[in-house]
Amino acid sequence: MSRTYSVWLKIGVVVAGLFLLSQVTSIYLPIILAVVLAFILNPAVNLFSRFRLWPARFHIPRGLAVILAIIVALLAIGAGMFFIFFPFVAEFDRFVANLPALLRKIQNLTGVLEARAHDMEVPEAVRAVADHALTTAVSYALAVGRRLLDSTVGFASQVVELVVVPVLTYYFLKDWRELKESVVEVLPSAARGKARLIIEEMAAVVSAYIRGQALVSIIIGFLVFLGMYFLDVGYPLVLGLLATLTETIPIIGPIIGATPALFLAYLNSPALALKVLIFFLVIHQLENHIVVPKIMGHTIALHPVVVIISLLIGGQLLGVVGMILSVPVAALLKVLLKHLWHNE
Repeated sequence: MSRTYSVWLKIGVVVAGLFLLSQVTSIYLPIILAVVLAFILNPAVNLFSRFRLWPARFHIPRGLAVILAIIVALLAIGAGMFFIFFPFVAEFDRFVANLPALLRKIQNLTGVLEARAHDMEVPEAVRAVADHALTTAVSYALAVGRRLLDSTVGFASQVVELVVVPVLTYYFLKDWRELKESVVEVLPSAARGKARLIIEEMAAVVSAYIRGQALVSIIIGFLVFLGMYFLDVGYPLVLGLLATLTETIPIIGPIIGATPALFLAYLNSPALALKVLIFFLVIHQLENHIVVPKIMGHTIALHPVVVIISLLIGGQLLGVVGMILSVPVAALLKVLLKHLWHNE
């Protein structure tokens, strides 16, 4: 009876914990950011931890190594703010100032396309399908715009909560092993060995994915900036940053990042749009055959069908954030199922 009572008590604790987590969704953003930063900074922390203090007898304590890594990261962010962010703000202000003129060009272009479509001898059924597709595309674009705006406002409203991110990052980096053991010790002794193995493998997968994805995004964003700058497409910094951000969404992210550049180029001239299209096709081939294989390797090792289904599920549940998190979550589930489904 006591064993049955203990089992039901554990189940009740798990259910209560899941319910509590479902009610405090506002804490997810700082925790996720802290985890991402911890994985990114962990190699630097390990590097500093190997340094020896004078007179070469003692290693730098891990807590001090974490502080040094955070300081280096803050200095890098400060340099990025000076050389990238401030010019980006100036360029973005120029983009906002020119936005009414761009919208007028878009309206004129839409009118020209509609006039040409009506002048063509197209069957009524095909014309109806095309009109419906155009209306659906415009509605979808507006919905995506509203979602992005809502996400930006929501992110800004959580700035106060983001203050805890450096503190969480510090403790995640400093006390990773203690935190892992505190989770493992909750489990029965017979399951602790496998639990440690699962946690270590999950951490390795997520760590490699986050660092690899960050590096790939930065490389692609920089290449897009250079391409747009030399092709004389307007707002290269804005387009480069957009490509960096959308690169975090697998498969469809590069398409989303290329669309505004193609559109701006087409407003200038169709010839320029063709050059931009060729440039993005080349970038896509470089990414798929050189950049991603060299940096990411087989970190995730998920079939494209699984990736697409994960994207659809993540987008349905959490929108853009869900699409970004879908692939690493699917990789974690793969590791978990591999160990729990088979008795090793």
